[in-house]
Amino acid sequence: MFEKYLNKLEKRLTQISSCNYEPIIFSFEWFAVAISYGYGFGVRFRLWLYRKGILKQKKLSCFVISVGNIVVGGAGKTPMAIYLAQVLKKMGKQTLVVSRGYKGTYKDSSVIVSNGDKIFLGVKESGDEPYMMAKRRAFPVVIGKDRFKAGIKAINAFNPDVIILDDGFQHLKLGRDLDLLLLDYISPFGNNRLLPAGGLRESCRMSAQRTDALIFTRCRNVDENAETNEQVLQHYQDCSRFKTFHRPFVFKHIVGNSNFKNPIMDVKALKGKKAVLFSGIAKNASFYNTIKDLGVNVLDHLEFKDHYRYKESDILALHNSAKKFCADVVLTTEKDWAKLDQDSKWGLDLVVIGIQIEFEHPQTFESFLHSRLERNE
Repeated sequence: MFEKYLNKLEKRLTQISSCNYEPIIFSFEWFAVAISYGYGFGVRFRLWLYRKGILKQKKLSCFVISVGNIVVGGAGKTPMAIYLAQVLKKMGKQTLVVSRGYKGTYKDSSVIVSNGDKIFLGVKESGDEPYMMAKRRAFPVVIGKDRFKAGIKAINAFNPDVIILDDGFQHLKLGRDLDLLLLDYISPFGNNRLLPAGGLRESCRMSAQRTDALIFTRCRNVDENAETNEQVLQHYQDCSRFKTFHRPFVFKHIVGNSNFKNPIMDVKALKGKKAVLFSGIAKNASFYNTIKDLGVNVLDHLEFKDHYRYKESDILALHNSAKKFCADVVLTTEKDWAKLDQDSKWGLDLVVIGIQIEFEHPQTFESFLHSRLERNE
């Protein structure tokens, strides 16, 4: 019963945080805004304690890069962490990722999810994003609610040159050498209200002093939001700025009763196909738009909340929808695929869509990164 009311409250807060509104006195929105003022005071006071040195940051013995945002969910932090690990590897740097392991059931203060090859924890224990990164088998992944302790474990186990903090912008307890702040280009601050009345973890004014580089994500080839983002840049004049694009790719094709002669290797092969989608991410609409932009005929989209754990009934509903609409293929995200039972037998074609980060000027960003690394050597 209590969980039911919590779910309803969460759904209502999600609804209001994604839209602009003027709260009517004593309405639900009015109370949410009142709480957000108290939340904002708490955030400012915490930042002040760190600025004055009353709360101390702990430093690790290697270079630390934080990837984070100031709006709850959906800015592309995990794809950016993967991109950074790939770029740093190309530079000859031994790199790993440290994550909180949000909603993971692990018990220890810090745990190694993967050594870059073998995976030691499942998705329930490690959390969605760490497990998804571990499935890439490209770099070690370590989790811990205390990122300093997780960093110490990572250093003792792997002796890295660089540690990437996935979603680390607000984790001030651990010092970092480079803070990368991600903002969604289309909606950088949501409805411009702090939690719980909006999606902001902190305001742009609070975050600007700690930002070394501002990275716009989900940019479009056509600059449709230039005026809004010129206003954004006024708050971040003293940091480097970059634009990136989310490029979809086929991560995996699980063949069922195949409608295709050969496994799909390129997203271009999906153009014109009839598809049913399912996703449980922070911004389900962004997945829908990505697939529509590929020229796919979307017949149905089953949406779930972020970090949702799929049940058999959900998979049955998905199969029924695909059958009802005579879909050629079912599409989902790489993050959702990580949450599914990998041994499940699919009676239809399932294509898993991953996201690659692409910088507008990749060499400029790599030069910036290289210069910051050299500064600490």
